[in-house]
Amino acid sequence: MAKKMGIKTAAIAYANYAPGKDSTNAFKVAFEKAGGKVVADVPFPFPNLPDFTPFMQKIKDLKPDAVYVFVPAAKWATGVMKTYNDLQMRQAGIKLIGPGDITQDTKLQSMGKDAVGLITMHHYHADLDNPANKRLVAAWKKEYGPEATPDFMGVQGYDGMAAIAHVARTLNCRIDPDKAMAALKGWKYADSPRGPIMIDPVTRDVVMNEYLSELVMKDGRLYQNTIGTTLAVKDMCKELKVDRCGK
Repeated sequence: MAKKMGIKTAAIAYANYAPGKDSTNAFKVAFEKAGGKVVADVPFPFPNLPDFTPFMQKIKDLKPDAVYVFVPAAKWATGVMKTYNDLQMRQAGIKLIGPGDITQDTKLQSMGKDAVGLITMHHYHADLDNPANKRLVAAWKKEYGPEATPDFMGVQGYDGMAAIAHVARTLNCRIDPDKAMAALKGWKYADSPRGPIMIDPVTRDVVMNEYLSELVMKDGRLYQNTIGTTLAVKDMCKELKVDRCGK
């Protein structure tokens, strides 16, 4: 935002639970380090789905260049997007950005044309242009119908099954818990629909690409256009030994 989009001020809004706090803290650290200024910290009550209007109106009144939003997918994401549109925040010059939870593929088309221009960063969306993903999307539509689509949760299940198959083959189907864990350390899967992945042998986190995407309208549907890729991303909190991860 600060370096490539010229954003100088931002508000952060998030579901008030651990992942929301982690995500927005990470954004704030990086944004301020790059010269940006966070002008508001707005937690949404959690777990019950709130009325987003008073929270987003507060942000609109502050007139930041952008609002960074972290919420769970599904109804939370569509609720935030509807409120952003209803309050005409785009027309007020406030860009909406966040992780790909807010552009979940299964909910994307219901957001309508007002979502065009939204910028997200995530490890998967159904419009990724790679052979494995094209095969998955085609098979998914054949099985469930032309309007159906995989999303990031679907692809995590897909990769999880690939991991199980790897362990079964490695151990000749004689599953031993310790040997199974050892077989997964450093496991690489080049044919994932999200791009190549690896299980870090030290942290056991998934190492994967992150895709910067912009929502555009293409052939009458919302399309996630990849405009940048960061390769083989690890858990940077652990890598940099910052915050609670460094303790």
